[in-house]
Amino acid sequence: MLIWLAFLAIGIAGIIFYLERKATREYYAEIYHTKMLVANEYTRRVTSDVYVAVTNNIYYLEHNLDDPDSHKATMERIVKSGTRVRSCGISFIADYYPEKGHRFCPYAWRSAKDPDVIYSENMGDADLDYLHADWFTNFLESDSAIWSSPFYDSHENPTPLSAYMVPIHDQTGSTVAVLGADVSLDWLTGKLNEVDSTLNDNAMQLASRLGLKSTSYILYQDGRFITNDDEERILKDNFFDHIESHNGSDVEELVSKMEAGIERGNSYQDTYLVDGEECFVFYTPIKYTKWLMVTVVPSHAIDAIGIYNGFTKFMIIFLILLAVMVLVYFYIKISVKPVKHLVKSVNDMAMGKFNTPMPEVKHNDEIGELRDAIEKMQYTISNHVEEAKK
Repeated sequence: MLIWLAFLAIGIAGIIFYLERKATREYYAEIYHTKMLVANEYTRRVTSDVYVAVTNNIYYLEHNLDDPDSHKATMERIVKSGTRVRSCGISFIADYYPEKGHRFCPYAWRSAKDPDVIYSENMGDADLDYLHADWFTNFLESDSAIWSSPFYDSHENPTPLSAYMVPIHDQTGSTVAVLGADVSLDWLTGKLNEVDSTLNDNAMQLASRLGLKSTSYILYQDGRFITNDDEERILKDNFFDHIESHNGSDVEELVSKMEAGIERGNSYQDTYLVDGEECFVFYTPIKYTKWLMVTVVPSHAIDAIGIYNGFTKFMIIFLILLAVMVLVYFYIKISVKPVKHLVKSVNDMAMGKFNTPMPEVKHNDEIGELRDAIEKMQYTISNHVEEAKK
């Protein structure tokens, strides 16, 4: 019975672990995918707030182009109304205001020490040469609102930024300036760390204790890190350089879909090697930007939960089987006790003691029938022996 129980337990354990691993991967893949979409929606709301803060002032700017001194106050207003706007500036084409110089760029920014304090100035020829910068010339050619590629702004405090840029037109429809509102990528990094921390602490406590945690990033569509805990990797390192195929997964297909901004579902079938560790990679494009929200989850983190849950269920079933075996053992032991007495009586008969009384058996089953049959046999043999003697 113990051997059969061992084989049964091994078989049940294998089935439980397989089913639990599959179910756990599917369940937590959905959790991580959903959390990523929540973080994506939060980030999209921030970009939407920036969009609203900028758009609400376009009409005012375009109808006050004859008043260059009013633009600085408008930049301050945009920074103040957009809670996530770190700085804002409007860069005019060359010699648009001759009295202001060859270049003219009203600019406002939040203090690095006190975000409630907003500074502003009219930057001119001596401050910033933007007229020949690629971002400026390319934007004038496209003449459409976009989120810029990430960049570093060295004004007051070096900070990685991305800007929402819109064209400003004069009454003839010509583009005369570029209005840009900047969002700090440091803030986005902190927000994603908060999301990861909440998920890892609440949903994946066991995996967290094992040091297996998810990590979320925002990438530019070409793979460059927009957010990362390591500041040295922001804008300088590429996520695509850290991902490799695993168990036949197609890295080229994944990269091409990410670059094209095609959303990946909550599939838990394919895993990839990210910095040498087997991981699930979930991502989704952030609307109206060329950004990607990416969540990387070590597969061992999810499997650890599956093993824990599977082992827990296996132990429950094993203990139930063990309890059943103990009950069966004692039931059999109690049941066969009368048989031992019957064996003694049969042995006495074999020694010629035919008058040995049969033990009383309070069984209405086969054991009781056996006792009655032996008693009849004892009586029959005893009569035959007596007759033989006569």
